[in-house]
Amino acid sequence: MWLKMDAHKRLSEDLEKVIMKEDGNSSIMTEPDHNIQPSKTVRERLRKLLHSHKFQISVITLVIIDCLLVITELLIDLEMHEEESLAQHVLHYCSITILSIFIVEIFLKLYAFRQEFFKHRLEVFDAIIVIVSFALDIAFRNSRDALSGVGLIIILRLWRVARVLNGVVLSVKMQAEHQLEREKQRGMALEGELSRCRQVCAAQQRELDVLRAVLQHHGLDQQLPDGNRVDVVADVEKR
Repeated sequence: MWLKMDAHKRLSEDLEKVIMKEDGNSSIMTEPDHNIQPSKTVRERLRKLLHSHKFQISVITLVIIDCLLVITELLIDLEMHEEESLAQHVLHYCSITILSIFIVEIFLKLYAFRQEFFKHRLEVFDAIIVIVSFALDIAFRNSRDALSGVGLIIILRLWRVARVLNGVVLSVKMQAEHQLEREKQRGMALEGELSRCRQVCAAQQRELDVLRAVLQHHGLDQQLPDGNRVDVVADVEKR
């Protein structure tokens, strides 16, 4: 009886040693990798904002509103002839306010992209259109001549609509490319997770083999049910 109790005691100690050792190895293998990403700078966040789809839609909306303001102002000027109208002045100053927002947009782009801004000719031409439109609005602020520069102003505004629509298309394309890149990174992360799971399964299988050997050493292997061994095979179709 004492021999049997001593055998069970040694078996218990051996099992505890094996489990503690394998648990330590498994915890090292399963420890997640924490990729600490550096915080984005103000310039990087501003670039992302200027390239965002919502920002482009907002710019298009302001451009269309600006065109409507100029056209409405022209119609009022044609009807009133020599008379001044309060509505006309309100519309004109609203247009100047919108152009001021576009001027701020140009300065934000210059800050965000720096010299890269001047490499894009359309962006530079777009900035010139905004500045010229702003200058014309200021120049004809007190003019009563309905045809003085208004046609040029409207043409410039409409060109901006086409230009910003092109920017929206580019923004959608960039978002699609970013989404594709994120999906690729997600696939690579899943493959890495699968590799870690395989390592864990292999470690657990080794632990089972060691435990089975310990049980066989103490003559207790017959107590285990058959078919206790589990093989995990995972195949990943690589594209």
